[in-house]
Amino acid sequence: MSSHKISGRYAKSILDLAQDNNQLEAVYQDMLTFANVSENRDFALMLKSPVIKADTKIQIVRSLLSGKINALTQSFVELLINKGRESILAEICVAFIEQYKVKNKVRTAILTSATQMDQTQLSAIQDQFKSWLSAGETMEVTQKIKPELVGGFIFEMGDQQYDSSAKRQVDLMKKNLYDKSYINLVVKS
Repeated sequence: MSSHKISGRYAKSILDLAQDNNQLEAVYQDMLTFANVSENRDFALMLKSPVIKADTKIQIVRSLLSGKINALTQSFVELLINKGRESILAEICVAFIEQYKVKNKVRTAILTSATQMDQTQLSAIQDQFKSWLSAGETMEVTQKIKPELVGGFIFEMGDQQYDSSAKRQVDLMKKNLYDKSYINLVVKS
């Protein structure tokens, strides 16, 4: 069985368990934390190392995150380590976050701009694109910075995209300037 299917099943299990225990929000925050911690190269290598024993891995996780994560999440991570599934912890976190968002009708949008936007600007842009949401859905915006855009922004959600960047406007002007049909119109006049 592929690790993608396995991680999806583990994610569904912890999602259902967290919901049954009314701890879904706390476990979601913990999974976000684990997803971030799993990006640390040393932590990821430690989890995947066959040389380090399960007991040692559990002690390391406890020392790093003791008191910072929910007891349910802690038990789940320890179960994964004991079952030898710690190498796919990052995948399980990603799968959990995706399933949580589907369950709670949260859509992720990516806002790419040349500079960091403040909260007022973000709110205005979110309001502008609320029509892209279905009834009952909410929007979570992830901001990316790309200085080469010069100005404006690119807003993406699902398969929809709105590009109002200065770079795109310049590219369109270049294309129109070099478009042969435009030159033919001038020559024929």
